[in-house]
Amino acid sequence: MTEAANHRFAVGIPTIDALHEECEAALADLAAAIARGDDAGPTLAALHDHLERHFHHEEALMTDSAFPPSGCHLREHASVLEVVAEVRKRYALGERDPAERLPEAVLEWFELHATSMDAALAAWLNAPREVRIAANSTV
Repeated sequence: MTEAANHRFAVGIPTIDALHEECEAALADLAAAIARGDDAGPTLAALHDHLERHFHHEEALMTDSAFPPSGCHLREHASVLEVVAEVRKRYALGERDPAERLPEAVLEWFELHATSMDAALAAWLNAPREVRIAANSTV
């Protein structure tokens, strides 16, 4: 078993598990930059880039596997990206408070998202193909 598979947000899909570990690291990097009083702009950009790549990967898996409840999952991803983009914009304008609150807020969301929506996606991906076909024929 890989280190990512032992991570607290592991769902049993190696590519998702690795992205979950990277996400937590990106959030920790942002929190550390803010705590040190560093310019958080680069770490905000790195988090945003990670989330775009992370969500794109999951969304491709949902599309490729015809994951039935993908709509809600996609909306959550879009909402988080919208919030991060807004925080970046406000940070660039000199507002520091939203960036200071972002790591904790995203981590709180991520804990729920990874253990519910991403876990459901992983269960779907790990289900036999015949089960996925049968489930989609009743939707």
